[in-house]
Amino acid sequence: RDVDKLVLLPIERMIGKVEIIRQDPLYAIRLGDLQYKHENSDKKTPQTAQSVSSKKGKQRVLVKKQATLETKILENAIIKLGSLLALGFGEAGSEIIGQNLDDDNATVNAMIPGSKVDAIYGFCDIRNFTTTTEVLQEKTMVFVNQVAEIVHRIVDEHLGAANKNVGEAFLLVWRIGLYNHHLRAKIADLAVMSFIQVVAELNRSRQLAQYRGHPALLARLPNFRVSLGFGLHLGWSIEGAIGSEFKIDASYVSPHVNVASRLEAATMEYGVTILLSEPLVRACNPPFSRHFRPIDHVKLQGSNVPTRLFTVDLHHEGLPVESAISERRRKITNRYQERQMREQLKAEVLLDSYQVHRLVETDKDVRRMREHFSVEFFQEFEKGYLNYEAGEWDVAERVLSVTRDMLPSGGGDGPSMTLLKFM
Repeated sequence: RDVDKLVLLPIERMIGKVEIIRQDPLYAIRLGDLQYKHENSDKKTPQTAQSVSSKKGKQRVLVKKQATLETKILENAIIKLGSLLALGFGEAGSEIIGQNLDDDNATVNAMIPGSKVDAIYGFCDIRNFTTTTEVLQEKTMVFVNQVAEIVHRIVDEHLGAANKNVGEAFLLVWRIGLYNHHLRAKIADLAVMSFIQVVAELNRSRQLAQYRGHPALLARLPNFRVSLGFGLHLGWSIEGAIGSEFKIDASYVSPHVNVASRLEAATMEYGVTILLSEPLVRACNPPFSRHFRPIDHVKLQGSNVPTRLFTVDLHHEGLPVESAISERRRKITNRYQERQMREQLKAEVLLDSYQVHRLVETDKDVRRMREHFSVEFFQEFEKGYLNYEAGEWDVAERVLSVTRDMLPSGGGDGPSMTLLKFM
């Protein structure tokens, strides 16, 4: 009986966990959460006193196990290794992990052929990063990880996946080809909404708000606040391993991935936070895409096909910082509870009753960022832009000269100024 309990049953559990990881490598993280929940529940179970005999008679003592069984250590190691593989390789590397665990031999073959996928690629970049790094020095890692926690978590809640962290930049991917056709427009909506929500949380975060008062940062960058630029594009790519037997990265290779990066870089030129490509906008549901503003019609570097550029107008400087009470309340939940809540939210967003476009009107942060832009402003800019696109530059210049100064912030409208400068 002891052999069954202490050896055979743990070995069967370990084999079962390896089989689960082989079938779905990303599930390893959930196994870790379940283990965490199980261990916490064990700690809450009251210890029972047992009677033992001694030469001085019977007495009641508290029996407590001091050492962890070797089989338990091995079981935890399997879960941790699986979780590290899932974190390191991500969604793009799940095929690599699965195929290697399928093999009977002990050698690892990470250089398997890639596969073609349809996906949405999001690229975001922390602005003023060079100066920030020079000021923060060794604390730069803490800063970048604080930003990454917000970006990765919100993208995950909106059915995307973090793929690559490149210093100050992040590549995010929504594998739209995995979903039925009737859901693909919603996935495109969620990709755009995730970046809108990231912008809101970056400006409401109490942790990141502390950098606004950093003396050395303010000396180099007056009125400093943490901000990112975002680019989103839809297209095909090859998913697989890049590198050699010495080091590989599981990622996506395609001109379409590069387009997302170039869109992000262009946000500075147009004075906007988010830039969307025309293929992505066409993939979104019309009730949501009507809130996007077309701002130019260009050929991006590396592409021979002209495309319209769109932005989501957001004035995030006016958002209040999250209260200390709200922050504490959000951090009360443990890791298992937090992941369970996220999984529930991810299931809810796929329901027909969840309409992304309604958040533009119902989400208080989105509404507050959008109220800066009036209907009159959008109507006037559309008039100027249509004349610009049609080649009627005299009319376009006259109208855009008005929209340039219509925003209440006084800083001027970036797209209007860019088009006027080009004309």
